Amino acid sequence: ERELMTLLQLKRQLIEKGGNLEDPMLEARVLLSHLGFSPLKQITDKDEAVSMDIVSKALSMMEKRASGYPMAYITGVKEFWGMDFKVNENVLIPRPDTETLVETAIYLYREKIKKGRILDLCTGSGAIATSLSKELDTDVTLSDISPLAAEVAKENYERLTGRKADIRIGDLFESLEGEKFSLIVTNPPYLTQKWCSEVENEVKKEPYIALFGFDEDGLGIIRRILKNAGKFLEKEGYIAFECDYRQCANLSLLLETEGYSGVNIKKDLSGKDRVVYGKYNG
Repeated sequence: ERELMTLLQLKRQLIEKGGNLEDPMLEARVLLSHLGFSPLKQITDKDEAVSMDIVSKALSMMEKRASGYPMAYITGVKEFWGMDFKVNENVLIPRPDTETLVETAIYLYREKIKKGRILDLCTGSGAIATSLSKELDTDVTLSDISPLAAEVAKENYERLTGRKADIRIGDLFESLEGEKFSLIVTNPPYLTQKWCSEVENEVKKEPYIALFGFDEDGLGIIRRILKNAGKFLEKEGYIAFECDYRQCANLSLLLETEGYSGVNIKKDLSGKDRVVYGKYNG
């Protein structure tokens, strides 16, 4: 009969398998936690025998991870704004940088807008809409071009807010004709072709449609949003974008050219320009 492997032995094998990763020990801990062994249990019960079923599952997950597959797609979960979001290959994995957009939107809504409808355009996993809904205790409309992303967003939003999702599927404002919002937030695709080729391998496993922004400068989709946003904003409503730090200055100019006032740039946690917003004057 095969000798069973202990938790510690399994962990050592995982660390070995993940040898090319930046922090194989952390990766092993995360994988084991996902499989039901909390970080504490990994210490206190390290001599406990682990079933072959779990061993093979853990090893194949680490193999995938070592080949550059994002951890969040392997575990199916990513933490954002203190909540666990379900993610899969159909959505972009929420990034800590995007919390800057959430913070900015909360500030605008509480300090400047006070009431009215909110739209999260290009919602992806629904992370932004869900965080805003929880924080501001209000409904948020979600929109995405991908029906598969919309499915994930709806599930996250409803599970985490306890509200029914008002979710629209369509290209940008396509499914929102005739509606008005006092705040539009969006983390649209904004990478350029060149930046796309520079990003780490893991990002290349994420949906291209959610990353690539068109036009030389990556602002193609953002230009389309700005061209039409006025029709969907209340007078004195706000729009807030996440973009790359190399685009914020250009995006500010675009907003001003389109007649937005009070245009402002916010920095993310690492001190890079990340969010641009402005007020629509109707």
